[in-house]
Amino acid sequence: MADELASGISELTALLLTGEEVGRSLCAVADIVVRMLPDHPMVGITLTRENGTIMGGSNAAHEMLMAESRFTEGYDPSLQAISTAQHISVPDVAAEQHWGGYSTRMLARGVKSIYAQPLSVDGKAVGALSLYSNRLNGFSDRTLAAATLTAEHLGVLLAVAFDTARQAELTEQLRATLASRSTIDQALGILMAEKRFDRDAAFEVLRGRSQQRNIRVADLAVEIIETVTGRRPAAPHFVEPQAPTGARRRS
Repeated sequence: MADELASGISELTALLLTGEEVGRSLCAVADIVVRMLPDHPMVGITLTRENGTIMGGSNAAHEMLMAESRFTEGYDPSLQAISTAQHISVPDVAAEQHWGGYSTRMLARGVKSIYAQPLSVDGKAVGALSLYSNRLNGFSDRTLAAATLTAEHLGVLLAVAFDTARQAELTEQLRATLASRSTIDQALGILMAEKRFDRDAAFEVLRGRSQQRNIRVADLAVEIIETVTGRRPAAPHFVEPQAPTGARRRS
């Protein structure tokens, strides 16, 4: 088990820290977890994000989970594990009455036991690692111990992946802001040269025109530059932060 866990954690690290959006990787994450765990149960991954809940499943579970997502009343073992930040064990789905028609639908798909372990990032449950079995009491102590350890590592990896995504988003926002500012500065320079305006007067003209036409100042600036130069303004160059090796890259 130790070798399978170590190998799986290495795969998960490589997958989740590549910079790809996490939501697109959930099925691949679930497939890796299946190989990591004793008895190789069906696996689902659920994440709660600002724009809603996303999920993915291992090869044997994905279709089942997608079908269930169309019928769920919005509460199931995975979501309960997230909302309570506690693991949820369902050794006999047939005896479970908490989630309306959920148990009936799971039984119809051959699922007889379920286990959901919350995934925590910075002390907050943001997702769940869920196991599904076609047997009653379908998870051994070894499987549950491995699932708990895997969930802990997934939480750490998700924290890094989310932080990386936030940093990338902030970087792109900064790039867009600087590019917009550069374009506006070029347009202001044109107005100042043509009309003998100072910078403040040129900006008031630019802003007034944008309000009259109901377009963004930056878009109007692009039009002014195109009219004068015959081409769209070139994107500004940004110097990337220096890499640890001392290499410097330009975008």
